[in-house]
Amino acid sequence: MYAEALALGNEFVTHRSDGAGWSSLCVHGLSAKQTLSHDEYGLTTEQADFKWTEIADLCPVTVDYFKQQFPFSSYQRIRYMRLAPGGLIPPHSDGPGNRMVAVNIALNNPLGCEMVMEDVGIVPFKDSGGALSFNNTRNHAVQNLSDTDRYHIIVHGVWDHRYSRLLVKSYQELLNSI
Repeated sequence: MYAEALALGNEFVTHRSDGAGWSSLCVHGLSAKQTLSHDEYGLTTEQADFKWTEIADLCPVTVDYFKQQFPFSSYQRIRYMRLAPGGLIPPHSDGPGNRMVAVNIALNNPLGCEMVMEDVGIVPFKDSGGALSFNNTRNHAVQNLSDTDRYHIIVHGVWDHRYSRLLVKSYQELLNSI
């Protein structure tokens, strides 16, 4: 997946104007270059036509993983997210409420690139392959002080029973490690 994201490097578009060096590309969503939430384009969930985008054929490993293995029953957006060296994703909240709304998967997370979250502090990410479900309606920010682009995938959709079991298992392992 990381190699596929790198190969698509010239296709990325700026994600939110307030982020320095923050860019994105949708594998599944409204279109590859419409990386914001559907409501930012004046659409309701019912009006939004979420689909595999025009770049899906260029990232077969990523698409196969999400079609065959990832424990969601349906998707809205699956996005490659890139943060350039020296880049900043300013403090923000991804909507109202108090719920988990996305899964963030690190394709790489270079040393010196850190996410911080309100009332949590630094959010630990493995360099690659680590995944977190977190309440992204809480204020959070990322700064990349490394010399390497940071690539993550953010997944929005509806999880199924397999995902619920993974969450429970993950929390049990965390509690057992304390």
